[in-house]
Amino acid sequence: MDVIRRTRQALVVLAAVAGIPLGAQAQDGRISGTVSDSARRPLDNASVSVSGTRYGAISDANGRFTITGVPAGTYTVRVQRIGNRASETPNVVVSAGGTVEVNFTLAAASLQLGGVVISASRRVEKITDAPATVTRLEAAQIANSVGNSFAPALKEVKGIDFIQVGITSVAINARGFNSSFNNRMLMMEDGRIGVLPENGLPVGGFTTIPKLDLAGIEVLIGPGSALYGPDASNGVLTLQTKDPKQYQGTSVEVSGGSRNYMDFQARHAGVTSSGTFGYKISGEYLSANDFENELRYAGNVREQGIGGKVDWKTDVMRAEGALVYYGGDNRLELSLGNSKSNGVGQTNVGRNQLVDWQYRHAQLKWTSPRWYANTYFAQSLSGDSYAINRYSSARLTTPATISDDSVAKLSDWPADGRLMAAEIQNNFTLAPLADTRFVWGAQFRKDRVSSDREWLSDRVTLKDIQVKQVGAYGQTETPIGSALRLILAARVDKHDNYDQQFSPKAALTYTPWSDQTLRVTYNRAFKSPTMLNTDFSAPDFVKLAAGFGGYGVFGNKEGFTVKNAAGTTLATYAPLVPERNTTYEVGYKGILKERLFLDAAYYQSDYENFISPLVTINLHLAGTFAYDATGQRVASANGAQSVLTYLNLGKAKLKGMDAGVRWVLTDNVAASGTLSLTTLSRVEKKPTDPAAVVEATALNTTPTKWNVGMDFNAPERNLLGGFTVRHVTGYNFRSGINAGVIPTFETLDLTLGKRIPSLGAQINVSLQNIAACRSGYYELRQTQTSPGTLVTKRNCNIGLRHLEMINMPTIGTMLFVGVRYDR
Repeated sequence: MDVIRRTRQALVVLAAVAGIPLGAQAQDGRISGTVSDSARRPLDNASVSVSGTRYGAISDANGRFTITGVPAGTYTVRVQRIGNRASETPNVVVSAGGTVEVNFTLAAASLQLGGVVISASRRVEKITDAPATVTRLEAAQIANSVGNSFAPALKEVKGIDFIQVGITSVAINARGFNSSFNNRMLMMEDGRIGVLPENGLPVGGFTTIPKLDLAGIEVLIGPGSALYGPDASNGVLTLQTKDPKQYQGTSVEVSGGSRNYMDFQARHAGVTSSGTFGYKISGEYLSANDFENELRYAGNVREQGIGGKVDWKTDVMRAEGALVYYGGDNRLELSLGNSKSNGVGQTNVGRNQLVDWQYRHAQLKWTSPRWYANTYFAQSLSGDSYAINRYSSARLTTPATISDDSVAKLSDWPADGRLMAAEIQNNFTLAPLADTRFVWGAQFRKDRVSSDREWLSDRVTLKDIQVKQVGAYGQTETPIGSALRLILAARVDKHDNYDQQFSPKAALTYTPWSDQTLRVTYNRAFKSPTMLNTDFSAPDFVKLAAGFGGYGVFGNKEGFTVKNAAGTTLATYAPLVPERNTTYEVGYKGILKERLFLDAAYYQSDYENFISPLVTINLHLAGTFAYDATGQRVASANGAQSVLTYLNLGKAKLKGMDAGVRWVLTDNVAASGTLSLTTLSRVEKKPTDPAAVVEATALNTTPTKWNVGMDFNAPERNLLGGFTVRHVTGYNFRSGINAGVIPTFETLDLTLGKRIPSLGAQINVSLQNIAACRSGYYELRQTQTSPGTLVTKRNCNIGLRHLEMINMPTIGTMLFVGVRYDR
């Protein structure tokens, strides 16, 4: 295939660049060994390094490690791992051509500093070595949280825009240009692309993974397309589940709290007596009465749902299971999962009532030290979900003799989105090229989507929408002397609907001392148009009186022309192309005196071909009409349409910085903090852009956000806890009908945990938003359209509610109490 051929050529170029000539190397030795805990259980993901050199390795699932290419001599070997105390072995003698065995037993650590990550380079590496801003949350940190989801743990992640939209629902973004329907961050689940094919949104709360089965969460901030492909424009969120062999036994967690919150989770895992096969199964049920508000749409239309009121009860059922075969260094896993959700979700034009929305997956994955292969299937089914805004308008104009259920059926969004994908990856090291590490791979993805011939282009073609894309990538990592590393990467993607995309990446890191790294990076990423952007086809989305047409929503796959009644062309809009993000970044990461971890980065991002939210390009009642690529006027049986569609806009330049610090004050107490600054320094629009599309290049993020906190862990008293204060400076937000100001706010969260070793149990208490300060709130008067009038007033109080998303409920205090049992 052409994309594979081009990637091979790119790899040859990368290899040539990486092959910096060095002197002939003498025959080197190896250091091998095992890392285990005090109970002699193997520890994976431990970083083993030869002090004062660039040589190192990461322990595998069996705790084994091997460091190759070590020149003959006497060294100190050091090992560190999140959750354990670092250890050193001095006077390790390496002989030419020989192998020396060094084993480590690590004691548990009360508090954590650095660790290892995967997402930055798609291989395990020390967090201080990763050429990007990456945060990893380990299983122990997740276990100390209360509730159903991984999401609350993201509050303290540097660089993340954390937006609480409900008692269990959150939205996340990084480095600006957020929206009510945001897909600029890619979500990965155990190597699967976590996306809803019919609309391009991340899976988010629809995930099939209960919190009890999470081994780790990684957040990569900034462009990631060079290794991850489309939709990794602003970052990558990765969920990793627990291995049955490493995490054996039974875990049960029961939680309750505010607003009738209830959550029950259970997990069981084990291995056969031979250790050849492993298995796990986990499940969860959650229910809560969410925070509420009522919108009023244009035309003084009051929001309502079936029975006259929106249903704010949220509930989720999810379950997953896996069978694993262990064959030496090879691992083969078959996993299945399913979730069903109910609740309320926001869109750019209103809100959806989610009714029995299902998401499911099946995956087969093989891993070995050098090879990785993965194939999976995912499906999203909308159930009986419907658009609340459409229902509210239709209920007013529909005779009372027609039932609410029938009106909801007329306002529904039937969707069956199927994603089939496969990936193969290989890594190797070439000693003749200065021990250059190579990672290369290829991916295939096919989406098949049906809207039951109602609201996507299958309404016109009477065929399911099918889209294929293929990508190939490669990365080299070359040591230059003892302190420098050159990282080069490239990826080529080919999509059925747009031209081939090339995503390069380059980074130079300088590590003068162990755990001290400076970096300079260049990344180019792209965001592909979603199925909604290209295939929306909903005439009379807002239907006017008989014969007067309506407002219709249409994807921009082939372009539009706008003319007046005399046939004169007023504007021409090209078909959508991918949005591009080019980012330059400098950063530092380091651990000082085993007590202080610092991570700071300054970046500049240049965006072009912004993909806008829905934009009205003509007003048929005012005498302007839209024509499709065939020259046909866009109309329905009820008449001409005012077309809402998506456009590519101009350019923008974004500058900012993300910083984080963690300071271990004592063996039991640590302080943490993050700071992010963001500035939109320039916006360039095309002359043909409609005036209304200013919102597309609205930054939609706070210029300043920070959080500070402290946590403690006292193993001798079996106590742990902490507090976090979060600040978000107020900002303008514009996304479709959701336009207004998010007032400045601060919140205080408290956590406390008590371990009961005799029972194998832990009690966790979490008070979120126990106190808050806000700089304003909205009042919605009888004849106003939401969000209403902003009342500017600064006040602070315990239990004070604050706003984090326009046209969603204000958020108040949330109390959660959970009991976790591990055996």
